[in-house]
Amino acid sequence: FIPHTEAEMGLVAKAAGVPLDRVRRRASELQEANPMLGHRGCRLAITYPEICEMQARAIFEAAAEVGRSAKKTPVAEVMVPLVSTLEELVQLKKVIEATAQQVQKEQGVNFTYRVGTMVELPRAALQAGRLAEQAEFFSFGTNDLTQTTYGLSRDDAGAFLPEYKAKGIVEQDPFVSLDQER
Repeated sequence: FIPHTEAEMGLVAKAAGVPLDRVRRRASELQEANPMLGHRGCRLAITYPEICEMQARAIFEAAAEVGRSAKKTPVAEVMVPLVSTLEELVQLKKVIEATAQQVQKEQGVNFTYRVGTMVELPRAALQAGRLAEQAEFFSFGTNDLTQTTYGLSRDDAGAFLPEYKAKGIVEQDPFVSLDQER
């Protein structure tokens, strides 16, 4: 999500009104070796809670607008991604709840909201009972769950999965069909 080329960095620098060297330096600092398992999802939101607040604010301001125009009480759903511990969810849920209260006060409109999480990691699936203590709903990231459970990259597995199927190692492409106990 960071600019990579000199042209992209130039656009970001211009839009932000900062020197190009500052954008280059920051892009270098944010470089990751493994972006899939790196500084993203809830980890990014915990490190930079203003991102979580900004995203929740956008959802809640939209809910307030719908509530005013439709004369109904909308139900907003906010999903916390890439959670692997209850503590991550609890910390970000506090930011989301504080933002909801602030927007309701500012807008003078009540709305209902639910906070859930995206189960994308095997640990989150194993901890689902604990996560359910705080999460009001779950969504399942089957692509990420498959990649981290099998240790496969969806982008690379196409090179060898046909042979795995032909040799009976897997019955189906795990990105297409979930295992089912027999």
